[in-house]
Amino acid sequence: MKGTLYVISTPIGNLEDITFRAVKILKEVDVIACENIPNHLKLLNYYGIKGKKIIKVTSANEQNSLKGIIKLLNEGKNVGLVSDAGTPTISDPGKLIVSGVLKNGFKVVPVPGPSALTTALSVSPIPTDKFIFLGFSPKSIKKTIKILEEFGFLDIPVVLFFPPRDIEEFLKSISETFPNSEIAIFRELTKINEEIIYSKVEEIQLNEKLTKGEMVIILKISKKSK
Repeated sequence: MKGTLYVISTPIGNLEDITFRAVKILKEVDVIACENIPNHLKLLNYYGIKGKKIIKVTSANEQNSLKGIIKLLNEGKNVGLVSDAGTPTISDPGKLIVSGVLKNGFKVVPVPGPSALTTALSVSPIPTDKFIFLGFSPKSIKKTIKILEEFGFLDIPVVLFFPPRDIEEFLKSISETFPNSEIAIFRELTKINEEIIYSKVEEIQLNEKLTKGEMVIILKISKKSK
């Protein structure tokens, strides 16, 4: 019998944000494929899951990992794919593996749960019944602004993941380029230092906290911005 690949959502911060089913599947699979083994061991240890074979899957080794996972599935082993936090393949490694496994005739089963994207959307003061998701912002602020200019005037909020680097430059650039626009910043979601900021872009008060921790940013660009 062929094995199955389970795509398992894991907590984005608070270790208790995980479904009963996800814990059950993590206990049952033969192998777990994850980005960062020490990080994932914290989750497994928290739920008393011991002795699992764990393999590392990153963007750099995804192609080679696919070959190994297909070999395991052919042997009848069930494999659980997880990311460092949240749902695999959403701005995280895994798309190539899921695609390759399906093309080779194996079953892929989603085990839904936490995602930084849906967590932010659920408490956004900016209406998000429709939105554009850009994933992680480019390293260049100029490229980010250019992308926002391309999509921003569709009158649909734009959502992106943003690291703490260059947040000061980013906020300065968008306040100059898109004045009167609304912004919601979700920092360190579900963690001890969780913070949600909602403001007009030009009124954001930069503080030391904003230079720390991953962020989800929702931007509603005003049509009067330029």
